[in-house]
Amino acid sequence: MKLQEILKDSDYSLNLFDENAIKKLESRIITKDSKSGVVYYIHCLICDKDIKLTPEEVVRQLYLDKLLNEYGYAKNRIQVEYAVHFGREVKRADIVIMDKIQTTAVYIII
Repeated sequence: MKLQEILKDSDYSLNLFDENAIKKLESRIITKDSKSGVVYYIHCLICDKDIKLTPEEVVRQLYLDKLLNEYGYAKNRIQVEYAVHFGREVKRADIVIMDKIQTTAVYIII
């Protein structure tokens, strides 16, 4: 299983996700050779581009799949690595869902 290799040195748990979602994610994994060995990538469900599959990205992609397919949020309402302002400080939210009516207003931060 490729996910075990990706998650082996991390504290990430996949207990929140059902086995079918995990298998679906595994079927989307792309391997590319590099000088340091095999590197895993996945085609992002939101960005529509190949991104390196880190433990954090595994969890993000599983959440994105859940938001799209289980909860029915439209793809155009979801953004990843979205800048969130806390006074003068700016942080990045892993996933945000924008409001249905006010499309520039954040509805949910994950």
